[in-house]
Amino acid sequence: MAADCEHGAESHDGTEPAMASAPEASRAWLLVEHPGPWPHEAAEAGQPAPLGELVCAAAGLGIRVQMIRRPGRRRVGDVRRVFAGWVAGPEPWLFSGTVTASSPGLSVRDLKELAAGIVPSFGAPAGEPVFLVCTHGKRSACCARFGAPLAQALAVRHPGQVWETTHVGGHRFAANLVILPHGLYYGPVGVDAATAAISAYQRGAVAPGRYRGRAGQPTPVQEAEYARLAEAGSLPVAALA
Repeated sequence: MAADCEHGAESHDGTEPAMASAPEASRAWLLVEHPGPWPHEAAEAGQPAPLGELVCAAAGLGIRVQMIRRPGRRRVGDVRRVFAGWVAGPEPWLFSGTVTASSPGLSVRDLKELAAGIVPSFGAPAGEPVFLVCTHGKRSACCARFGAPLAQALAVRHPGQVWETTHVGGHRFAANLVILPHGLYYGPVGVDAATAAISAYQRGAVAPGRYRGRAGQPTPVQEAEYARLAEAGSLPVAALA
């Protein structure tokens, strides 16, 4: 299935354990619309000043920076979509706004608040979850090979909520799906498993199939929650640490 990918087929057919593999330090997130090409590091993607300076500042503050783009679309105008989110704790949040190259509408102060888990003055509540699919071919050919068709298929089912994104961690589990604002990681997933994960989330539950863990949580906490999920067969999102 994935013999030409760098980690071999066993990494992408669900046989390699993926539990408790979500990134522990990724609590604050900044998503910036960028059509590509995407370099190895998301924060190094060419952005017009002063937006590029703010992206670099965000990375320096420990915020997880992700470039995003609509599935199947590469052209982006001067106005770009930006999301700022906090995935930790019982009440994660996700704010959305637009920026332009000349007037980002996002300040260093906003970024410092975001890094501390304080709701910034930027944007407004997103209103609905965001579903990220890693398609970062510069980091792994597998992410592009498995992620791109998954993102396009999910976009048909969930218009406006699906974005292709840069490296989310664990490309050996491609295709990877991340659900915000709770930061739930799933992988490797195909259309059926990803759809099941999203459907469960919309019902307020965590699906057990190929669940990797929740971003921003220490590995021991992720392991404990995975054990509860495996025993019960389902877990309320509200019950996550």
